[in-house]
Amino acid sequence: MLQQFLSTLILFCLLALPAVYAQTPALNGGPMFECSGLPCVDIVTDKGKHLRMLVDTGNVNSVLDAAIAKDMGLTTTPVNGSDGKPVAGYSRAELTGIMLGDASLGTIKVLVMDIATDIKRDRVPLCDGTLAYTAFKNRLLELDYRKKNVRISAALTSDVKCPGFCGDITYPTFGKQGPPIVVATGFTINQQPLTVQIDTLFSGTMLVYPPSVAKLGLTAQSGSNTQEFFPYTDDGVQMVKAQADTEAFGSHVLAKKVPVYFATPDVHLPDGLFDGTVGHELFKGIVLTLDLHSNHAWIS
Repeated sequence: MLQQFLSTLILFCLLALPAVYAQTPALNGGPMFECSGLPCVDIVTDKGKHLRMLVDTGNVNSVLDAAIAKDMGLTTTPVNGSDGKPVAGYSRAELTGIMLGDASLGTIKVLVMDIATDIKRDRVPLCDGTLAYTAFKNRLLELDYRKKNVRISAALTSDVKCPGFCGDITYPTFGKQGPPIVVATGFTINQQPLTVQIDTLFSGTMLVYPPSVAKLGLTAQSGSNTQEFFPYTDDGVQMVKAQADTEAFGSHVLAKKVPVYFATPDVHLPDGLFDGTVGHELFKGIVLTLDLHSNHAWIS
């Protein structure tokens, strides 16, 4: 009986211990530039090659333009389709020894494809390629839209405690057949909570998808006759534009009397797996941090 009592007491004490978190890690990085108005950074390879790369949290694959990859003499491997045969126009390569300012990103795997043609069509911002969220796996990624900096931590092995209110990050697919993307809780529109994709290359504020319009009380707004063209979304699409009273994160109101967007038939939809997408215009003037190890998001 005494042994059972002691075992129970020890278990209770262990459960009562506070969670163990890593110390707040150091963050390093470099300037945030603008590529066609969207956030990008200058990275340097171990061969001294400078590349201007968009920061693309809405994509699972980092991308490098095919002509640049050829000029760099990169070794490429084919991308095979579901039939096991190489897909024309696509290959894979690695960028090694990558530095972002004074921060090391190590080796980054990239999808090699022709983006120069789409840049000429103004369907991709002017850049050499993109850094997807997977390039920052297990790190803190801080996008400081106020001071125009992008900073990262070293790869984390322990969880970092949230510095206040945090949203939870998950990685559902974009649509039932799509790639995994970054989705977070914590955002609201007109004080109504919603789950949203965080897409740094969506140039708008907040896009609400059709299945969530009614539950968020936005039916009237979705019938607006005003539209806006987004050249870098879905190969260029029109979206319905209306106005929201507030768009916020937790108790932090990001904007009042702010644009909200709704899908037209040409907008790619996520099959109801989340409510909307937030983007670049909503992040202006804030510091957005994505903890891609502990899977939390916060702003300051």
